[in-house]
Amino acid sequence: MKTLKTISILFLSLVIISCSKKDDDNGGGSAPEAEFSATINGGGFGSNYSSRLGFYSSDYSGNGLTLAVTDENTNIIRIFLNNTGGFGSGITKIINDVATNGFVTSVVIRDQANQVTYNASEGEINILENRQNPENEDGRLISGNFTITATSGSGPSITMNGNFKHFAY
Repeated sequence: MKTLKTISILFLSLVIISCSKKDDDNGGGSAPEAEFSATINGGGFGSNYSSRLGFYSSDYSGNGLTLAVTDENTNIIRIFLNNTGGFGSGITKIINDVATNGFVTSVVIRDQANQVTYNASEGEINILENRQNPENEDGRLISGNFTITATSGSGPSITMNGNFKHFAY
């Protein structure tokens, strides 16, 4: 009887330990936290404005990839990447490049405090990494850096330099 009790306890312990692992993990793990950092100079942003990630969204379609960032001060930065050359590591996207489907690589920066919208006039976005998202077998994580010059009609131009990391799409 004592042997049966011991075997039952060992079996129950084994079941509990094996069931405590996350069943839907598939060995993937979790994705690193998304990051965004930019320095903006000029216009209403003044000198060396530091833009940090508040939150972001992404939209991927056959036309391209859009990354929409709202920073900690509610300023909005939208990065439009056309599908020319794909989205792989080492690809450089040039501002105002038009893909065969008409989608344009561009950046729009919205200064919420001064109610001014700046459109990229030149610059580039470099994709440094594009890898599988460990939280979603069909998803990707993209990281890169950028150097942008943007204008608001006849107003002053601004420059924006920075990077984004681990944006899921």
